[in-house]
Amino acid sequence: MLLRILFALSVAVALMLLLWLLRGVMLTPVRVGVNERLAIVLTVCGPAPELENTVEALLWLNHNGTLRAQLLVRDAGMDSDTRHTAELLERRGVVKLIV
Repeated sequence: MLLRILFALSVAVALMLLLWLLRGVMLTPVRVGVNERLAIVLTVCGPAPELENTVEALLWLNHNGTLRAQLLVRDAGMDSDTRHTAELLERRGVVKLIV
């Protein structure tokens, strides 16, 4: 009985590792040419309380090498709180704010 439990546990762990590897394959890094640069433009209008979370997620992709791109935030009528958040992100050097 103990051998069956250990075998089932090892199969489950092997399956989890296989799924983790497949996830890594799906996040294949974006490759750009020699004279090319990527820029992600986030167009924000109105209130966007999730702006910082969105930028942090894109930064995670940038730091792990999956998506090397400059982050630009375009103001398309964002509210004052969102504008303040975007300005703080710009001061940190994380994004460039486009008015």
